[in-house]
Amino acid sequence: MALLTRLTHQDAHAILEGYGLLLETIVALPAKGTVNSNFRVRASGANWFLRVNEGKRDDDVVAEAELVARLRAGGLPTPEVVKTRDGDWFSRAGSKPVTLFPWLEGYEADPRPDDASTVRVVGRALGILHRSGNQLQVAALPRNHYSLDELERRLTSFASDVRFSDIAPSLGDELIRARRRSAPPSGLIHQDLFPDNLLVDSSGGLVAVLDLEQATFGSFVYDLAVSANAWCWNGQRICEPAVEAMFAAYEQERSLTSAERNAFVDEARLAAARFTITRITDVFLPANVDEDLRRRKDWREYADRLAYWQGA
Repeated sequence: MALLTRLTHQDAHAILEGYGLLLETIVALPAKGTVNSNFRVRASGANWFLRVNEGKRDDDVVAEAELVARLRAGGLPTPEVVKTRDGDWFSRAGSKPVTLFPWLEGYEADPRPDDASTVRVVGRALGILHRSGNQLQVAALPRNHYSLDELERRLTSFASDVRFSDIAPSLGDELIRARRRSAPPSGLIHQDLFPDNLLVDSSGGLVAVLDLEQATFGSFVYDLAVSANAWCWNGQRICEPAVEAMFAAYEQERSLTSAERNAFVDEARLAAARFTITRITDVFLPANVDEDLRRRKDWREYADRLAYWQGA
C-alpha cells in the first residue's frame, strides 16, 4: 500500500455520498507498499476501507471486483466490494477509480519463520484460494501485470544502469530459464500474499485474504514460492521446516503433485527475481520516492533470496 492520493473530508464526503453513506471521519492508513492509497472511514455508523486505485484501468478494477465476488461465492474469506447506489463497482477520486469494502476487524499476521502456526495459516489461505478458483476459466481471470514479458520489459529499463550491473545478468538468466521449462499445474493465483494481505484474529486464525488486485492465471506452486520467500526467510536463509508446515496446511485444502514439489525451487528463484526487478523499477528508479519506502522495499533483500535459491 502507498499514499499517492490525499483525500480531503470534502472529497471523501462526495465519494461516499455515491454509496448512500454519510461520512463521519476519514484517516489515511500507513503506506506499506508501492500501489494504491488507502483510508479507514467511518460513515453512517460503520467502518469502511476505501482504496484509491493508482495507475489502474477501469476494466482492471472491474475485473478484480467481479473475481472477488466469484471467490467469495466459492468459499474464500475475503471482503466484498461494495457497489455504488447506481450499481457500479467503483466510484472516482478525480480520474482515479475508488473501491469500497466493509472494514474487517483483525490483525496483520506476523511473519515468523520459527512459528509453524503462522505459516500454516498462509498455506491454508492459498489452498482455499486455489481450490475456490479452480473452476474459473482462464479468459475470466484478470491480466497478469507481472508476466514474463512485463518483467523482461522492466529489466530492459535498467539492465545498462551501472548501479545494477552485478544483478541484471542473473535476473535475465532467470527469466530465460522460466521460459524454457514446462509449466506446473496452474490456475488462479494471488501473486502477492504478503503479511499485509492476510488478516488473522487474536488467536492467529484466518479472517480474510486481502488485496486480490494482482490475482491472475499462474502456477500454483509459484504462488507458494512467493509466500515462502515472504514468510519463511529468516534474514539469511529459507527456514525449510516453515516451508514444509506451509505445504502441509496447503494440502489440507488442495493436494500438491510431485511435479509441483519438484518445481518449487525453480519457482522460488523466479519469484525472487520478480520482486528484485519490481522493487528496482517501482522504488529505486523513480526520482521522487520516499527514503523510508526505499529502506522497507530494498531490492537487495530479494537479490539475497535469489542467491540463496541459486545455491540450493
